[in-house]
Amino acid sequence: MNCKKNAKSRSDDEHRLFDPAVEKVVEIGLERLRPFENHPFKVKEDEAMARLMESIERYGIMNPLIVMPTTEGFYRIISGHRRKYCAEKLGYTQVPVIIRYMKEDDSIISMVDSNLHREKILFSEKAFAYSMKNEAMKRKTGKRRKTQEGLLEALKGTKTIDLIGQETGESPRQVLRYIRLTSLIPELLDMLDEGKISFNPAVELSFLSIIEQGWVADSIEYTLSVPSVSQAKRMKAAESAEDQRNFKRD
Repeated sequence: MNCKKNAKSRSDDEHRLFDPAVEKVVEIGLERLRPFENHPFKVKEDEAMARLMESIERYGIMNPLIVMPTTEGFYRIISGHRRKYCAEKLGYTQVPVIIRYMKEDDSIISMVDSNLHREKILFSEKAFAYSMKNEAMKRKTGKRRKTQEGLLEALKGTKTIDLIGQETGESPRQVLRYIRLTSLIPELLDMLDEGKISFNPAVELSFLSIIEQGWVADSIEYTLSVPSVSQAKRMKAAESAEDQRNFKRD
């Protein structure tokens, strides 16, 4: 769809869309769009963004954004943060959207799923995305177990981590290791995304306390050397031993 920069509002179409049984494309002003809260995927001016910008400038926004209405009268973006960014840069005032009615946990799952297909995903992005989706799925299945027991036979005995693994093609253990990365301090997460730290040592470092992680980050910056997996494991073991000693003293 080629979206004009100064298209007139289609309020009638938008109001008709408020019927949940109807789903169609309408145009909404950029000022009415809000980012998804705690959106784990970064909007960066990288090579992929440059290609998207060029495509939108040449052909317009071909794929509508997916949004959901809020009680404040705005629309939360489920899918399309990068398209909105490009539209703003190119001087658009309105963009094509599909308004979709979803419950909170469904919107989190949909937001994560719609972004996991990206060409390049940072470790930190995948870590927080998996974490958000896992928590949403646990809340969702927990509620359904109380009210719709008969509909969960297919999921019986299946953990949400296993379901995420099935959907993404990763082992449940790998999904857990990604989620573990959310315990890293921002400095170490940035080093991981920048390639200064490898994935496996980063997972082991996530078990250290925040203070100890800070020491590691300072050490890496000062010495320009990164701990190996075995070194990170020894730090983790030392932290665990110290916790046990403190527990016994208490």
